[in-house]
Amino acid sequence: MSALPHPFDDAGRDEPSGVGRFIELLHRTIGLDAESIGANAVSRAVHERYHAWRGKQSGTLDDYYCAVTQDPARMQELIEAVVVPETWFFRDPEAFAALARLARVRLHERPAKPVRVLSAPCSTGEEAYSIAMALIEAGVPADRFTIDAIDVSERALAVARRAHYGRNAFRGRMLEFRDRHFRAADGGWQLDAAVAQCVRFSQANLLQLDTHAFERFDFILCRNVLIYFDRDTQCAVLRVLDGLLADGGTLFVGPAETGLLMREGMSSANIPLAFAFNRPERVIANVFNGAWPAVPVAASLKPAAKNAFVLPAWASAPLARPAPPVIKPLAEKLVPPAPADGLAHARTLADAGQLDAAANAARAYVSTYPSDADAYYLLGVIADARGDRQESRGHYRRALYLDPAHREALTHLAALLTLDGDESGARLLIARAERSTGSTR
Repeated sequence: MSALPHPFDDAGRDEPSGVGRFIELLHRTIGLDAESIGANAVSRAVHERYHAWRGKQSGTLDDYYCAVTQDPARMQELIEAVVVPETWFFRDPEAFAALARLARVRLHERPAKPVRVLSAPCSTGEEAYSIAMALIEAGVPADRFTIDAIDVSERALAVARRAHYGRNAFRGRMLEFRDRHFRAADGGWQLDAAVAQCVRFSQANLLQLDTHAFERFDFILCRNVLIYFDRDTQCAVLRVLDGLLADGGTLFVGPAETGLLMREGMSSANIPLAFAFNRPERVIANVFNGAWPAVPVAASLKPAAKNAFVLPAWASAPLARPAPPVIKPLAEKLVPPAPADGLAHARTLADAGQLDAAANAARAYVSTYPSDADAYYLLGVIADARGDRQESRGHYRRALYLDPAHREALTHLAALLTLDGDESGARLLIARAERSTGSTR
């Protein structure tokens, strides 16, 4: 294959601004941190779009940059070249199981108001449609919830609205939902119209979103996108999400983003592998304490169909762990714990954002109980929150040495390996985490 000309051939290889101008432009426009995907990936995207543009008229890289900055259509083409969708149905299935259960609780407490869910960004629609299927199969009628899905990519949204998917959208072993909600068509699978109609798609940029244009959402899924932003942009996006989240609402993120949420003062919902967070001041009680409502969500709720999707026992049964202590305001002085409560105290400090104190408490606990995998896992999460990947990897590996079936450590370490580019290693750990779901841990 012959090599295409270098994108700087006509603009001067030594031009100081070079591709850096486009990196800065993409950062301003969509918040992309070029280091998260590699400057070479951005350069290739600019290379591709520049030569496509030059095929229709003559011009230098300078001319192309002017065209991109002055023509929204050209800017959108460059964004489409950089944004590469990577998602599938029921990715991190525990998140959807948790959302469905929390939604039933929300409707039980507030039967007159439908549950509102936001998928942002929604990419090609698999996440938003997974939400719809999870709610329907949990017995929530379509008129008792709304799902909004937004993305900056018009190309991705076109795929989402078509609701036709190939093999890559279906991964893992639990694919029974495909038989219930899809039909084979045109070499792929077409989603049932009844499910597709539950989602409303629209083009929007998270960094430019007017939060006042939306009614607040009970649940927001913003997963595996914050890792592509720098620290300032992450904080800006979290401010937007905070403005969209209803009182008592829950924010779901990706496994590699949990440290960021803790660092920003959010409190874990303590649902294994769901990566769900609340604001500490809005946490009233842990709904996963075994006290699930025994009555239907509302009079209109119908029992699930005979062949409906059944959540795994570990996801649908009340958690065995006791409810965590109520998170205290940051300004309130924490009472020193009794020695037996050392790890619980470390978790409380971490949830409150007091990472140094949490690390010290966890290390003190480990010095007394050196074989506790949960303690090393907590140290890994704290290191994640500080942005120290090397230290967090070491703690997660120690947790797995002590407990090879530790699901949370497996998933978090897999996320770090993904960020390091070790996709095969990450897949092996995820497979181990899936096998461990039947364990008694």
